[in-house]
Amino acid sequence: MPREANDPVNLAGEDRLTDTVPFTRFASPSRFEQARHDTPELSLEEQGIFARLRPLNKNARRAFKALKAKAQDDDTAEEYKHHRQFIGTDSGVTDKADSADDGPAEDSDHYVLSIGLLPEFPTLGWRIGRGRNKLKNLGVDLLIPEGEGVAGVHARLCWMKGAGGFFIVAVNLRDGVDVFLNGEQLRNEQRLIPFQNGISIGECNFTLDFVQRSHEEEEQFQVELSAFYSKVMKENAPLMLPTPSGNEVRLGNWLVRNPIASGGFGRVSIVTHVHTGRAAAAKELWCTPRNSGNVHREVKMAEAIKDLKHKRLNLPFEIYHQKLKEANAQQARIEKLLDSSWSPGSSDTTDLYILYSPLSTGTFQALTRSRFSNKVYTPLFAQVLEGLAFLHDNGIAHRDIKPGNLTIRSYDPPDAQIIDFGCATFDNPILYSRYDRPGTIPYLAPEQVEGAKYCRDVDYWAAALVGIEIMGYSRPSLQVTAAIYDEIHAWLDQQKSDPIVLCCKEMLQFEPEKRLTAKQAVAKYFSSGINGAVTKRRRSELT
Repeated sequence: MPREANDPVNLAGEDRLTDTVPFTRFASPSRFEQARHDTPELSLEEQGIFARLRPLNKNARRAFKALKAKAQDDDTAEEYKHHRQFIGTDSGVTDKADSADDGPAEDSDHYVLSIGLLPEFPTLGWRIGRGRNKLKNLGVDLLIPEGEGVAGVHARLCWMKGAGGFFIVAVNLRDGVDVFLNGEQLRNEQRLIPFQNGISIGECNFTLDFVQRSHEEEEQFQVELSAFYSKVMKENAPLMLPTPSGNEVRLGNWLVRNPIASGGFGRVSIVTHVHTGRAAAAKELWCTPRNSGNVHREVKMAEAIKDLKHKRLNLPFEIYHQKLKEANAQQARIEKLLDSSWSPGSSDTTDLYILYSPLSTGTFQALTRSRFSNKVYTPLFAQVLEGLAFLHDNGIAHRDIKPGNLTIRSYDPPDAQIIDFGCATFDNPILYSRYDRPGTIPYLAPEQVEGAKYCRDVDYWAAALVGIEIMGYSRPSLQVTAAIYDEIHAWLDQQKSDPIVLCCKEMLQFEPEKRLTAKQAVAKYFSSGINGAVTKRRRSELT
């Protein structure tokens, strides 16, 4: 995949390490040192620890024990004061520093990584290596003295601007200075560190053991991490920075993390690109003989629209396809439960498609549940109409306009997008039948009934229903009837006359040919108010 302009790659080579000004510590080291050594009963949040780098092989254990010895020796303790603070020993585990180097790895031996006890240069992260005598603190935070094959400054462990996750960055370009993550060699590049990991620094092997928290503890950690991004990285935290967990799955260059929604054919999950840390939404489509028509239509639409460019459309940018063979794990499991004569039925999966799209977290559902003023929701609604007009100009009917499919990327300035093109079609007119019933019932137009034909005008009807909903009208749970239609227009007549009220009146018409189109609405009612910034007065309405 081509690199985006803001993708965080190669941010710090060796030549930049000595040019960076140290940052004042994010939190007082004494509080976290006390939490680790004096009051072990404190929670992980109070300790500030998010991961532990544990030595695995003989070379790594020997180097770690050498560091402990230097840090404890009265003659050298002051020289290694900076490095000593990152030495950790698990509470309740006996320290066996004198055990044989070739014995089993000691769980008590590890380097501590904490957002409360930051490295010398927090924006660079924790520099790891053998150290360089001419540099302050030997130029590293996690010291590997006497490490075989380890360079002075070998790699970095860090969060990165604009990226969602914790990375390892190979910064040393000399031949023979190797960094491996799960067997993949890295040279002047970065990788997202997954939950299951093996890290090789020269001949020293480690694993980064991420702290696992309860849901409440993880929420608190995210608050602290957001503060770290604000104070140290000088930016807002990315949309996604969850602690890695054992539920992760890697597909290609994407790490699948949190499921956020489910549908008839699969689920939608948050994913992170292992090279750049870019967060995205991944929609899984499990294709079976029964649903193959709908799945293939959605995939065909995704392929057709992914190269369209419009700021009001959140379009898929990558499509993954895996042909599931008859000998796949699912079928093998079922065969064990039944017998060898079993053969796949109509409900068995034949293909897996994954549609990757930009990640958005807020939708118009937030507008329907809160009482924002029309100065807040009007430009957002107008932007949806702008995107809808573009779709129709390109011959596409969305067919599932509703609050959950309209995202809000920003309130200030207003920035809305249309998502989820699973029901979209190029057909016009369209036959509404038992085999093709797109959309969500409360937002269906009157002409969307069994055996009838309809066209793209159904999107205007649905958009008008969204409009009255964000203005405060409680939508019906069923398709709009003549009685409900009259009730809606009576309610609109009682509202203060403004662009969104007038627009919805003209769009919400029983006869499709009488409905105001999205393009007409933008030109007639919203031509000057689509992209306006939020003023100080309006900003107060958002808080």
